[in-house]
Amino acid sequence: MKKSQKSILEHLPEFMEYLDIEKGLSHNSQITYNRLIHKFENWLKENKLTTLLPHELTAEHLWQYRVYLSKIYNKNSRQPLKRASINYYLIVLRNLLNYFADRDVTALPAEKVKLFLDKKEKSIKFLNLEQIEKLLEAPDVSNITGLRDKAILEVLFSTGLRVAELVSLNRNQIKIENLNEELEINVIGKGGRIRPVYLSSRALKALKDYLETRKDDDKALFINYKGPTSTNHRLTTRSVENIVTKYVLKANISIPASPHTLRHCLHPLTRIITENSIAPIRELYFHRSVKVKSLNWNNLKLENSKVISKTYHITPFYSIWADGYNLICSPKHRLFTIGAKGIKEITAKELKIDDYIMGIKKIDIKGKSFCDPKLARIMGYILGDGTVNLKRRCVIINDKNRINLKYYKSLVDTLLKINTNLVKSHSSNSFELMIYHKEFVEFLLNLGFGEKSNKKRVPKEILSASQEELSEFLAGFYDADGNSGTIRFFSSSKELLKDVQNGLLRFGIDSHLNVRKRTILLPQKKTFTHEFYTLHILHRPDQLKFINKIKTLKSKDLKVCSDDDGEKLPIGELLLEIRKDTDQKNIFWSDKLKKNYRINYVARYYHKLVPVKNTVKRIINQLEDLNYYSPLLLELKKIVFANNIKWLRIKKKTNVPGNRFSSYDFGLAKKDGNFITDGIISHNSFATDLLMQGVDLRTIQEFLGHKNIATTQIYTHITNKHLKEIHRKYHSDIG
Repeated sequence: MKKSQKSILEHLPEFMEYLDIEKGLSHNSQITYNRLIHKFENWLKENKLTTLLPHELTAEHLWQYRVYLSKIYNKNSRQPLKRASINYYLIVLRNLLNYFADRDVTALPAEKVKLFLDKKEKSIKFLNLEQIEKLLEAPDVSNITGLRDKAILEVLFSTGLRVAELVSLNRNQIKIENLNEELEINVIGKGGRIRPVYLSSRALKALKDYLETRKDDDKALFINYKGPTSTNHRLTTRSVENIVTKYVLKANISIPASPHTLRHCLHPLTRIITENSIAPIRELYFHRSVKVKSLNWNNLKLENSKVISKTYHITPFYSIWADGYNLICSPKHRLFTIGAKGIKEITAKELKIDDYIMGIKKIDIKGKSFCDPKLARIMGYILGDGTVNLKRRCVIINDKNRINLKYYKSLVDTLLKINTNLVKSHSSNSFELMIYHKEFVEFLLNLGFGEKSNKKRVPKEILSASQEELSEFLAGFYDADGNSGTIRFFSSSKELLKDVQNGLLRFGIDSHLNVRKRTILLPQKKTFTHEFYTLHILHRPDQLKFINKIKTLKSKDLKVCSDDDGEKLPIGELLLEIRKDTDQKNIFWSDKLKKNYRINYVARYYHKLVPVKNTVKRIINQLEDLNYYSPLLLELKKIVFANNIKWLRIKKKTNVPGNRFSSYDFGLAKKDGNFITDGIISHNSFATDLLMQGVDLRTIQEFLGHKNIATTQIYTHITNKHLKEIHRKYHSDIG
């Protein structure tokens, strides 16, 4: 790094050139940047800082500039600038500091420019399929204006064009020869980048109907029919925004929508494993930069991989249950199974009952310390048996076991430095621990403890905390809602137990989620039936780990299986392929296997019967003893000796009721990337893992012209022909 002898003001023209040439900002974006940086320029002049050098800019200067911006009044509303508006000015300043860093000029790091945080969480609205149809059918096509508006809506939905790209289209770009075939056109997007987009047959029909009524010779594809005649009829971006708003109101759609909504007409609870946390997909979507845990296909070990792109879309969902793990995903979402050549992709739609998919045994993340481990234990106990009452500023914990409550009373009194009340309940045959502590109540509510029982979740801060904190939390929760005897958690919240299941994977503990119906007799002698969930620790190695790692008060009463059958490996197709290969090479090993390892009838493993890992190891030993080597054997060995991989048998697959749901999607920097989603390995596609009709994320990016499409193209090598095929499938369900 070097100290520049040029003032910050002298650097500004070069900064604008940098935005144009190196960053590829569009002309409109450059105009905006120039206007915003001009405010900083004025501030420097007003404060006699025109000679200030980049390395002389301090954090105090940044603070003074923020104060300056906060005192500026909006000319129209005569109100101070909103925080969101101030952020635009600060973002430009941050980019100026990034420019200095790229030029090796000594200056403050860009991270020193802190943006205002919006206290109100913005919820993103999505149009479902029914709403899209209502919107597309809203225009009155009995007149040319309605035909034009119908064509605009259809083109926006078909192509994902930005409004500026839409209004710049010309008639000569639309050459309709066959309504049954999509039309490919090139558009110039942000930064002057050219990309192909595809007009569906439905969009082409709307365009044809519109253009056939045109009597003018204006070159613009979409023109204005209001106001006086002029030489330039081309619609403006504001006009198109008004048109979309008009039909949203007419179609009686309950959420605000804009042309940009049509670019992303497209659900979110799946947990994904990041570099150092367990996070819900929706939260990950809003992170600016993040790395996730991904499986390296060479050694089947976990490593970090950077998320380079993200989007969301509309898709139907399957609910897949595989050996106690549940994944909600689209029909075209890709998972992994074992085929004749080794590990292969399989879509959710192709999966059948008794098929196997790849899962993970252990999640290795360090976690980030969140609270005192004993406080985490108290929180776990409260989540299971407690009620948080803001009105009374009190936490009430109920338990029939007075000894347990005395243990937690001691923890609470010590940590919170208060004297709690342990009393006999007036309404039931149990005891109550009353914790009056306003700050503690607010702390718990901020973590989500106020939800109804079937909506409860493990706080995300705990899932991603240190192992000690998570262990204490799970122990506290088991003290409240765990079983004596066989190791089982109970809850009416499926998502809560899925959180626990993912948390247990941090200790390498396998658990199985089950759902059952439970009928309760109410005091009025009426019955109430609802779904109830249990999370079981079934296998001896996992039971021993649980007792060792999760120090619940019920440990002495927990039962452990006397033996364990071992892991099963569904390698039937691969083993059969090896048999065919060895037969061609005159290597006969069945009798040898029978004699040396007492494995009779190896052919039974080719189809229905699934061997355990030790059996497969013996088969490998026998093949190597006979000097058999091949890529097939290498694949088999890779699967067998992958210590962090398990194979989950499909027990149930159902359609999630409803037509379509919005889902989030991510792309990794690594080719053939993958994610860990609710304990299951998902292909580099979604992450509530999901693709809309098989359109992978990087393809969608090219459709939409996102900035880093050039980077993603390097990894995917997707051709325009491939894009066109995907576009055809994508739009085949509409119309």
